[in-house]
Amino acid sequence: MSNRPHYAWLVCLGGALALFAVMGLGVNVFSVYQPEIIRLNGFTDAQGSWITTTRSLFILGALLCVNQLCARFGLRRIMTAGVLLVGLSCLCFAYAGSFPMYCAAAALTGVGYCWAGMVPISLAIARWFQDRRGLALGLASAGSGVSTVIAPVLLTRTMAHWGMRTSFLCEGAVVFLCALLVWLLVRDTPGDMGLTSYSLSGAQQPERAALQKSDRGLSSGQWALLLLAALLVGATGGPGFSHLTMLYTSSGYDSLFVAGLLSYLGAMISLGKILCGQVYDRLGGRGGNRFAFGTLLLSLALCCLAPVGGVLLPILAITAFGLGMSITAISPARWAADLCADYESAVRTITLAFTAGMLVFGPLPGLLAGWLGGYVPAYAAFLVLMLAAFLIVQGLYRRRR
Repeated sequence: MSNRPHYAWLVCLGGALALFAVMGLGVNVFSVYQPEIIRLNGFTDAQGSWITTTRSLFILGALLCVNQLCARFGLRRIMTAGVLLVGLSCLCFAYAGSFPMYCAAAALTGVGYCWAGMVPISLAIARWFQDRRGLALGLASAGSGVSTVIAPVLLTRTMAHWGMRTSFLCEGAVVFLCALLVWLLVRDTPGDMGLTSYSLSGAQQPERAALQKSDRGLSSGQWALLLLAALLVGATGGPGFSHLTMLYTSSGYDSLFVAGLLSYLGAMISLGKILCGQVYDRLGGRGGNRFAFGTLLLSLALCCLAPVGGVLLPILAITAFGLGMSITAISPARWAADLCADYESAVRTITLAFTAGMLVFGPLPGLLAGWLGGYVPAYAAFLVLMLAAFLIVQGLYRRRR
């Protein structure tokens, strides 16, 4: 038997590079640019928010057809095209001179984020891995956390010395390089290379997969509950994540300390995705859910204590938050595999519900802060919503058993 690693792990690497580009550089670190875009162009805060809202709307729209595109053109082509679109969006941002141009660039980012994001990567991992799917998905999705750690500091320094246009152009060059590597590494199916999918035993077990699929399926009511849970999770995964800086700066913490927390958060997100994948592999769906939901519930409770002050509580909160953010990447694929009859369609629809939750609850932190004078009430609300989602998902698992 050959000691060479199975090619499936190179496909996993290709997925990590895709998410490094589209989720990490394209979406997560855009907050570095947003204040500068508003300042240089004289935009209002509302216009600045509309740029990111446009991106979210196009993510939602692209999710409606991503499965069909992957089926028609193949995962390799669609993922590479997605990364290329994010690279093109960097060029558009670099030379944008009007508000509509910035919105058009954001739209390209949204489509690219979807085409090279968690839905096609989940499909690729399902095709290439019979075993260790959780670990593979965790490794692939950790790419976005890596860029969140290293990119903000580098881009901020580039903007300070050479301006925002140069920073966007440098980012675009990195994204185009990632697109080339994704094209070279990713293949649609093991059969394209005369291989079989990765298995710990080295033997294929198609009858096991067929049995599992034929024995699953949620009723319409249960399916609605699962989508509701995904919608509620989107509240914490979207606005809960993006308003952490506002929570701690408004609670009196120094901006440099908060910036350090964000870099640390990126590292914890990467670690959390790998750990969560391992937990799902070893303890099954319910055990993995306890890890993902439990760490996020702990983090939200600690976030509610932000006004107490001190260094320890925010560090603990960010640690738990980063570990729990695996729920946005690993859990949807696992829920689809464990609970649903049509895996590919279910991954897409659960991700769609999660993204809708980001939009629905996006204004909540700002509204509550305006009414109640701070961001702690929003995180208390996120805590309640996350607890409800946990009870729904675990209840569905108990019924399926």
